[in-house]
Amino acid sequence: FSAASVGWLTACSYAPPASPMCRVAPSQAPAPQANAGCIIRVGKNMLALTHLYSQKYDVPGGTSAGENESAQCTAHRETWEETGFNVEVGALLGISEQGFHLYACELDDDFDGLITDFPVPKWSKTEVDTIELIDPFVTPPNEWRFPEQLILYRGMFNQIAQNNKAEP
Repeated sequence: FSAASVGWLTACSYAPPASPMCRVAPSQAPAPQANAGCIIRVGKNMLALTHLYSQKYDVPGGTSAGENESAQCTAHRETWEETGFNVEVGALLGISEQGFHLYACELDDDFDGLITDFPVPKWSKTEVDTIELIDPFVTPPNEWRFPEQLILYRGMFNQIAQNNKAEP
């Protein structure tokens, strides 16, 4: 690479702004460090993103930043970095066979779900192509980045609805 091409490459990538303070529901105990993500239910839809290169659906989440970051804060930070949403991380819904922790995460109370497609933050455009609300029961497994996880995601999606009905 020449100095000019290196400058061009760095000028086209955006670093995300500092992640907002990790928001964990007050009822949740701190979790150990782990790779983690969010299942976000909005009415009858789930927030999903498509990855730039695979064009496949996935939930927001990713790799822990280290032993000083709880799994909940990993889910929060990764969701922020990939979507720009400052979610509140709730209950642990489950852990995949690969050890990935998935949490019930909530958007702000005034989010009504009328908008179903969201702009991708410019800092995420190197990884994320779209952010949208989808019906996880309509999308076939081959449209998912990890098709074997879809049954797990659907079960967790339903678990959020059941937990919401049980709350006073």
